[in-house]
Amino acid sequence: MNGNDQFLGIVQLGRFQILMPDHAAGDAVRLTGIPMQAAQSPESAEISLAEYEGSALMVAGHYGGGWIYSASVIDQAGPILTAVVKQVFGQPVEAS
Repeated sequence: MNGNDQFLGIVQLGRFQILMPDHAAGDAVRLTGIPMQAAQSPESAEISLAEYEGSALMVAGHYGGGWIYSASVIDQAGPILTAVVKQVFGQPVEAS
């Protein structure tokens, strides 16, 4: 895989719950701006997901070891699209 892989998921409890692609689906990961082979900890450039809590996101980066490295948030879904994503992937949809 290259660093341009894309992941669809929902932010729950401060972690990115991956829904797609299938090889990573179900994993709850953290995001970091650090490249995978960097000589520093991924925590040093962890991307806070607090502002995205409960939203569907599309993220690009390199997946491995509980992290998405060189991560960038490509897009954030609004409430309607987030509800659709949750419905399609069998996630509970909360009433607002």
